[in-house]
Amino acid sequence: MIGVLSVAVAATLSASPLPIEIPSGTPIHFKILRTISTASARPGDHVPAELTSPVVVDGHTVANAGAPAVVRIRNVESSGRIGGSAKLTFSLSSLVLVNGRRFDVHTSSYSREGKAHAKHNAEYIIGGAIVGALAGQAIGHDSRATERGTALGAGAGIGAAAATGKFDFEESAGSHFRLTLRSPIRTTI
Repeated sequence: MIGVLSVAVAATLSASPLPIEIPSGTPIHFKILRTISTASARPGDHVPAELTSPVVVDGHTVANAGAPAVVRIRNVESSGRIGGSAKLTFSLSSLVLVNGRRFDVHTSSYSREGKAHAKHNAEYIIGGAIVGALAGQAIGHDSRATERGTALGAGAGIGAAAATGKFDFEESAGSHFRLTLRSPIRTTI
């Protein structure tokens, strides 16, 4: 009788909800499930993700590896053709804990800036100007023809830089990230 009572009490205690707090600063490891491109993403877009490691607090698993999560695009800028680098910033906006509840979360952010245009543009513009100057000199044999050739060549270089100058980037589906909680989560498991 006492043995049955002990088992019943132990079962009741283990079935009662355990209050737990996932502290600020806890790392969250996840992967995105859809590619994010600076050419097409918009601020406010949501991207599905899943945890790649469990979240464990005081020896208790509070979120399993493979648990659904959502990333929110905070800022995105596509690349310009002549200036402006592509930029992307996102954070985790929600995750599902072992109790099956989805929680909105506030995490650190991931940020990346794409390739700058300066070197690329300079190569095309200067290259065009040099070719134009040489062509002007060969055709006109005077300084005025060289100046016109330089201007025309630089203009062609600007056009070539613009035509080849989009430097958008992607974060591919399956890419792994690690962000940290900025505020605690209080729940029961």
